[in-house]
Amino acid sequence: MNTVTRPDGTPVDFRDVKAWGVIDSYWMPYQEFQDLPEVFCQRNTEARLNRARKHLAVLLPEHCIVFVAKLTQDDELQGQRFRAGYRWRIDSNTRALNWSTAGSDVIPKDLFVIELSFAEIDRIQFSYNTFDSMDSVERNQEKLYGILQGPYKFTPTSPKIIKGQILSALNKACCFYFPDLYENLSPKTHELSGQVGAFIEEIKILDEIITDAKAWDQALVCAALMAVRRWGENERLIEGLTLINDGYMNTTMTIEGKTKRKLWDGITQINHEWLNDETFPDKGTNWFKDGGLNNTVSYVLYWLEKWMENKKGEKVSNNYKAIGPDWRKRKTSRDVTALV
Repeated sequence: MNTVTRPDGTPVDFRDVKAWGVIDSYWMPYQEFQDLPEVFCQRNTEARLNRARKHLAVLLPEHCIVFVAKLTQDDELQGQRFRAGYRWRIDSNTRALNWSTAGSDVIPKDLFVIELSFAEIDRIQFSYNTFDSMDSVERNQEKLYGILQGPYKFTPTSPKIIKGQILSALNKACCFYFPDLYENLSPKTHELSGQVGAFIEEIKILDEIITDAKAWDQALVCAALMAVRRWGENERLIEGLTLINDGYMNTTMTIEGKTKRKLWDGITQINHEWLNDETFPDKGTNWFKDGGLNNTVSYVLYWLEKWMENKKGEKVSNNYKAIGPDWRKRKTSRDVTALV
């Protein structure tokens, strides 16, 4: 066997992978394959199929090679117990859906299975992730749907959440609330499940509110997540967030002597800024630019706080930029619930 060396001349060892006992292969009848469940963290299969129909319309030999993961020891996921021997499809779920909906010219009678055996569910999720680019935004957006439906057993109805278009907002909210745990400037696949878990109740509430995806950029979603965490399903907060979704504004000027002042409620201030870009002409997800998430999220939280206090205002305070980083110090609805 030829020796393989690194640039510094160090030889690279060969490993007997067959001896690991992790990889097996065999033929599986089509119906048995269809009866296998999708992996618990599967992305939005329907959305994937919409983009893949054309190249899956004609059956090719390459389509008939599939990967399956098998659990070798009992394990638990979000309270659900899985017995040793349980199997999931981990790479071919779009093809499976395409075949089951007559999207291909023919259906294979048998599939060639490469089976990977692991003792822990976490290792199976890691295996699933290896089939995708680990930090691709598009893939992570699709994975958000799978994480919500799988581990957290929640099926969103908001188009924005279905498409996973809240990743930067969720990541920033986690960084604000848990700075010792999360610090990455952009969402990372290996952190996504934990971040969803940290804000799963808030995501469920926003799912009912965010009906107009275009009305919500990442700053607004982030601030909404943080506001719901603080006030929960407070009636006035839900009203305010719904008004953001609807683009509500009451820009009636307040007359004080000969002076006209923009003494507006907090929701009007938010929607007016997001319509006119006066304070932040160049909004984006970069944390540190003037129109980045550090400043814009704090701006929204400032006005949401005024809305909750039923106070009107003309401009933000000089120290508003500290609101986002300090928000976690405020008592949350979860803290209140824990005391009941």
